[in-house]
Amino acid sequence: MGMSFEEYKHEYFKSIRSGGLNWSLFPMKLYQLGKKLFWDPANIDLSKDAEDWKKLNDLEKMFIINVGSKFAAGEEAVALDLHPLIVTLVKEGRVEEVMYLEQFVYEESKHVEAFRRFFDIVNVMEDLSAYTKDLSPNYKKIFYEELPKAMWNLSRDPSPENQVRAVVTYNLIVEGVAAEGGYNIFRQITNTRKILPGLAKMVNLIATDESRHIAFGIYLITRLVKEYGEGVYKAAMDHINYLAPYAIGIFSEPTMPQVESLPFNLTNIELVDYAKKLLNTRIDAINRARRMKLEMLLPKDLDVIESW
Repeated sequence: MGMSFEEYKHEYFKSIRSGGLNWSLFPMKLYQLGKKLFWDPANIDLSKDAEDWKKLNDLEKMFIINVGSKFAAGEEAVALDLHPLIVTLVKEGRVEEVMYLEQFVYEESKHVEAFRRFFDIVNVMEDLSAYTKDLSPNYKKIFYEELPKAMWNLSRDPSPENQVRAVVTYNLIVEGVAAEGGYNIFRQITNTRKILPGLAKMVNLIATDESRHIAFGIYLITRLVKEYGEGVYKAAMDHINYLAPYAIGIFSEPTMPQVESLPFNLTNIELVDYAKKLLNTRIDAINRARRMKLEMLLPKDLDVIESW
């Protein structure tokens, strides 16, 4: 059954109450930083990328299409699946967190646009679904199954444990390991070969956005643990351990059928090691944040890329 009007109606509006908004709250710091760092995918010049694309061989093109299709689909998935968390926090009256998440979902939509613009400029118009399903069982497990399950479970049961599982899936695993590991691939391709400057700029801008998203996830996990106890921390760690093999597995499974080695001097071992490092970094950030007071947190404490 759907929610009734009575369950959604407002009792008050915080911005006009005594004291107003809490500007020092960590999500509001991220919100302000997001305004400062606004960018428009339509303004990225991809003309040189179109020229560079013509000079790549078929294997190199196929590899970039493979990785790019996972990014495009992943950005679309996170844009679509964030809404249950927003609704959960609306119902809890957490206005500052909701304000940041509304900026957050807008940024995810920009990322979808950015990857589609890249595919359009290099004339990749075919159906790329096989790269995210048939050739990538670990990717399929996370993005087609675990991500929507964890997020939309909040519509049924927004318990602290389910909230922390949703945030672990979305912010730590999908964004903090899968996406960040993919940025590493694109950076190595574009930096080593000095090609695709528009894609390189786009990836760096997206990564800067995602660093704030990951930081918010670590903040929210920390808040939930501080408010509801160590049982929530255990739920978070258990879910990280459950999802970790799939996230790391994305970088160990074949990226293309019947290809013995990766182009651009990349190796699966190298990519897997980088994914493991990312996972450990996220866990360390959670444990570091647990020792701090929430009101003392700054984005730089939670691995935000943009310096203050």
